[in-house]
Amino acid sequence: MKTIVFDIKGDWGHFRKPYAPVSPVTFPLPPPPTVLGMIGAICGYGKDEYAERIGWDRVKIAVSLKAPVKRYRTALNLVNTKSNKFFRLVGEASRSQIPYEFLKSPSYRIFVTDASDDTMDDLERFLRSDTTVYTPSLGLAQCIASVSFVGIYQAEQLPLGKLKVSSAIPLALGQVYYDEGGRYTRFRIPHLMRPDRTVEKYSEVLVEETAQPITVETSHAFRVNDENVLFF
Repeated sequence: MKTIVFDIKGDWGHFRKPYAPVSPVTFPLPPPPTVLGMIGAICGYGKDEYAERIGWDRVKIAVSLKAPVKRYRTALNLVNTKSNKFFRLVGEASRSQIPYEFLKSPSYRIFVTDASDDTMDDLERFLRSDTTVYTPSLGLAQCIASVSFVGIYQAEQLPLGKLKVSSAIPLALGQVYYDEGGRYTRFRIPHLMRPDRTVEKYSEVLVEETAQPITVETSHAFRVNDENVLFF
């Protein structure tokens, strides 16, 4: 099946975990619904239409780390919205200082297949011309990202076997073999999100945070160019 591959990176990233709203912490990589937002930004789809236009219930996404995960924690001064007063007397607090966790110098390779025909055509056209309609970001609007086209390949499904997979691993799709010295993180991410932003499905996911391949026994892997990946 036709697969579009592109890289996206930036100085900073933040993909907020929904269960940590007071002191926001981040997933180590963008969940599939976030990747759909990136595609929508590249292709110029509106925020209320991109999920339907891309085909949220059919598109398949794989994400691999291109750089080790580095976390940075700092406090942000956010506007205090507890009152209607945005101009305050000296001594009155106008800001709330909130600790945030960011990803430093994140870099990812994104694999996209089975999106709608129009989206596949639009995405290929914009990536080949090195242009985007809206400014892509890595989670927050302040985390500006750059996008580079890698190529278009045919994804070939591999038979059952033990192999090295470069993408994040949906744990439901195979048996993981942990290598000594690896830095593994397991987490639960939104997998399918409806256009009204309600989550239809969550998945347990594993990544190796130094960006090394993970050994998996599975019948769900695909060969894309010279990489083995598992699609969400």
